[in-house]
Amino acid sequence: MDRWASGIDTAWLQLEQETNRMVVHGVLFCEGPVNLDALRARVQERWVEVYPGFRQRPTWPTGPVGLARWVDAPPDLTAHVTTMALPAPGDDAALARRLGELMSQPLPTDRPWWRIELVTGYAGGTAVHVAIHHGLADGVALSHLFHALADPVADPRTPAAYGRAPREPRPVHDLRLMRREVRDRASSLWRTLKRSGTPEGASELVATGRAVKSSAMLLARPPREKPSPLQGRPGVAKAARWTSDVPLDAVKAAAKTAGASVNDVVCAAIAGALRTFLGDGDVPRLRAVMPTNLRPLDQPISAELGNEFGLVLPPLPTDEADPARRVERMHHAMATIKRTNQALASFSGIAAAGLGTPAHTQNLVGRYARAASLIISNVPGPLEELTIGDVRVRDLMFWVPCSGNLGLGVSVLSYAGRVRLGVDADLGLLGGEDGVDRFTGALDRELAALART
Repeated sequence: MDRWASGIDTAWLQLEQETNRMVVHGVLFCEGPVNLDALRARVQERWVEVYPGFRQRPTWPTGPVGLARWVDAPPDLTAHVTTMALPAPGDDAALARRLGELMSQPLPTDRPWWRIELVTGYAGGTAVHVAIHHGLADGVALSHLFHALADPVADPRTPAAYGRAPREPRPVHDLRLMRREVRDRASSLWRTLKRSGTPEGASELVATGRAVKSSAMLLARPPREKPSPLQGRPGVAKAARWTSDVPLDAVKAAAKTAGASVNDVVCAAIAGALRTFLGDGDVPRLRAVMPTNLRPLDQPISAELGNEFGLVLPPLPTDEADPARRVERMHHAMATIKRTNQALASFSGIAAAGLGTPAHTQNLVGRYARAASLIISNVPGPLEELTIGDVRVRDLMFWVPCSGNLGLGVSVLSYAGRVRLGVDADLGLLGGEDGVDRFTGALDRELAALART
């Protein structure tokens, strides 16, 4: 049945550009061969028949403004789920080249905006590449889809948003989320006010007030990032990379020792890699665009999937030479943001922009992009290894798309007790394939050092 897209989903549909395709990419690294016909049957049963977006394509309003509309367009799985043989030697470099080609291409617009490519001949197994337009699903929704495609998991720790069957869609998606978040923020503020009679509570109230004020100013008038080699005019050609993995327990231990979160220490490691990549000398402090989940993970996800996240703009301590100080500064920056409504405010602004023209949306998100040098997306993945039939999924990765003038995206994904990072880079802005390799190598060294802490 045809349906209206939400304002936030319309906005992400509008952000599609030739130089930055608004497509989320993921790969399931499978240990053995995956049968194409069996995969198509599984996709039909577990995705197409369950989630309306997999059997619909977006259409645009006839007037200058208005929401997109999802219209029925039954998919031909022989066109949506295809296969290709990876050229010899079938290693990581060969797969990375293929992923870069796919990241540089648009999804066909005359059919639902997703596709799967079963890549054979990869490292003695199979790589299942999934491409889904951001207007259909965000990172948390993609993780849910990975769970849905795989065999059921028995781990009771798996969040309901990932492991449970989706719930029926409910109308007025944008307003419902904003109402829920405003209620939660008001409750948090009320608890702070009740504690304001104590020294700790008074200090927290002052800090919250300052953080909210600075957050509002940041969103209303995002600062232009100081010039860096990561900025410029993106091109069409993209590159994909991924780091080696490190044990999640080691990262958690490093975070606990530092009095920080896993996200804090990983972002500090990314800052260290950027510092190395940019020359280790007088490197300026850079800022990142960071999607922040607004979806309750303890509740089943909607069958409409969609987008439930806002954007925050944390400063990265790329100007700090001391790794321990980088973690401290990153922790302080994220703690300050958590006191604010920055994520909700950006969600509301982008959802409202979706009611207007694509130019309005691109201008708004472009302002956030001009305030940053890269995007960092952190999505918790499956807690235990997945299987597709009798084939073990030995690893999993996703790549966040860039918007506006951004040319570098770093994705953080945990999977079955391990963490690795994905790199989505503009070849022109990162200095070609060699530049992307240098940055990925710097990330690898930072992660290895983090695991040894």
